[in-house]
Amino acid sequence: MTNDNHRNQRGFTIIEMMLSMIFISFLLLAIAMIIVHVGNIYNKGMTLKEVNQASRLIESDISRSMRESGSFSMTSNYRPVSGVGGRLCLDKYSYLWNYEAAIQSGNSGVITYASGGSLSGRPIHLVKVPDSSGAYCARSGSSFVLGDVRVADQAEAVELLKGGDKMLSIHRLSLQTNAAGTNSLTGQQLYRLSYTIGTGDIAALNSTRTACRVPSDAAANFNFCSVQQFDLVIRTGNGI
Repeated sequence: MTNDNHRNQRGFTIIEMMLSMIFISFLLLAIAMIIVHVGNIYNKGMTLKEVNQASRLIESDISRSMRESGSFSMTSNYRPVSGVGGRLCLDKYSYLWNYEAAIQSGNSGVITYASGGSLSGRPIHLVKVPDSSGAYCARSGSSFVLGDVRVADQAEAVELLKGGDKMLSIHRLSLQTNAAGTNSLTGQQLYRLSYTIGTGDIAALNSTRTACRVPSDAAANFNFCSVQQFDLVIRTGNGI
């Protein structure tokens, strides 16, 4: 009887153990791949969320300031600087911005926080500063009277792209108008504000900074790259 029990209690053979180990290995590998894939999707979603949140803040802030603005002139209130950034000066506030490509290339026209303050020398991305006189748009010849953010304004300056950990940046911003959109009674006019914001990893973007490189590109960064273009129409001022 005892010998029969030993024969019936046969263990795994080496082949069976190897097959079991191979199956478990494939199962663990599949689970690991699923976890990595879910993590990639999560990171991509969080990056896109930060871009959209930043866009809503910019849209709300600038459109409100423009609607509340009195007179507005495309020649004196809007000061684009090709390839570098620009300035938009309204009744109470001015908005100053640098393009990320200009910051990373060390362009001499990049706006920084003036020396002497806690942010001394740091380049801005998109900052809102109190400026009821429009001083930041004033020129002396071909140069701006105020090159950088004054120390006196730094305490109240608000960086509209400071949130999150994706290093969001401005890649394009423009303001356009159409004389046909002028209201004959109020003198107000329609303006189109277009801007592109996204992650500051220039290498992961295409040459026009309007989209991320395709995943097959060696410089692509699928998990953390996101860039979006936004447009809004605002009625303000009393004509151009």
